[in-house]
Amino acid sequence: MVEISKLLPLLASLTALALPFPAAASPDPAELADHLSTSKALYYGSWRCPACRAQTELFGDAANKLPYVECGKPKDLPIQAAACQTAKIRAYPTWILENGERREGVQTLEQLEAWTSMPARP
Repeated sequence: MVEISKLLPLLASLTALALPFPAAASPDPAELADHLSTSKALYYGSWRCPACRAQTELFGDAANKLPYVECGKPKDLPIQAAACQTAKIRAYPTWILENGERREGVQTLEQLEAWTSMPARP
């Protein structure tokens, strides 16, 4: 068994190594929303889904640019509800790329940026 007091110098040196490296900048929500739309990714969700609200809130004011498909209002939005059935949506939120790849659950902006191969900003 290793004593904690012997690990403290090691932890301090590891922390010192990590500090000089700047954290990667988060993607701009508006740029990412535009990229998701132009890359034909689709975001399936439901108005009554708390995880979908959390996903949408990550985009702030750019949320209205998201390629969103509402699955929870079949009477009001029957075409969107049919698209959800065609896409076999099992969980909310679900993101689907044009090539059929999908991700279920809340995705961070960084995860969406990487997954969709968003070009780096100059």
